[in-house]
Amino acid sequence: MVKSGFNLHPQKICILLTATINPKNVIFVKRNDPIIRENDYIDSLKKWIEKTSYSIVFCENSGYNIDQIIRIAEMYKLREIEILQFNGQNFPAEFGKGYGELLIIKYALQHSNLIKDSDYIIKISGRYFIKNIGKIARGLSYNKDIYIMADLRRNLTWADCRVFAFKPSFFFDYLSKFQGLVNDSNGFYLEHAVVRAVLRAISDGHKWLPLPSKPIVVGYSGTSDTPIRVSKIRWLAGKIAHRLKNYLNRK
Repeated sequence: MVKSGFNLHPQKICILLTATINPKNVIFVKRNDPIIRENDYIDSLKKWIEKTSYSIVFCENSGYNIDQIIRIAEMYKLREIEILQFNGQNFPAEFGKGYGELLIIKYALQHSNLIKDSDYIIKISGRYFIKNIGKIARGLSYNKDIYIMADLRRNLTWADCRVFAFKPSFFFDYLSKFQGLVNDSNGFYLEHAVVRAVLRAISDGHKWLPLPSKPIVVGYSGTSDTPIRVSKIRWLAGKIAHRLKNYLNRK
């Protein structure tokens, strides 16, 4: 009997939307008005609910009033939506938003019932909507051998943390081990932690793949306070690069 990573039963996927409505004094965040950020999260959550069918966990760490967000989730009683919140900004501001995001991921994995019932988590910055999320999710749906799916760049020194997918154990066994190094003021970002965790997981025999399609991101950059725009030529170039990476990884 030939064993294969292909699985006749689709893997259960949960979308984790990380959120910090009030970033307070966290460094390197230009889009820092809580009202504007709240509207970003509301717009994004509506898109995720109305345009996809995945389980959704929205986890917020600043303690900001989220009554509007809860009301939106309650309007869709047939959907699997979980709203979590905790006070997770009790760390030095110079550690940066990436450190806070690690705490959000950890809290969600420890407290979400939807995540506990899921095979894979797709972590997405909560103010963003990924227009081609279906292509990314399909890359996970029937392949139980994939451990982590993320785009690695800059000679394997940087990971795109806007969206990446992983089995829950990846966080506790690998990514969390680098939490103490994350410090934006020292130039060690979440992107560095994720790529190191991925490389260590690979060295232990786990399977990594790049995202099957270049993410089409809708939203505003929190760092620069500018809309995320990619020219058609640049997007096509990225798409070709993604196809090449996936081809080489299947060889």
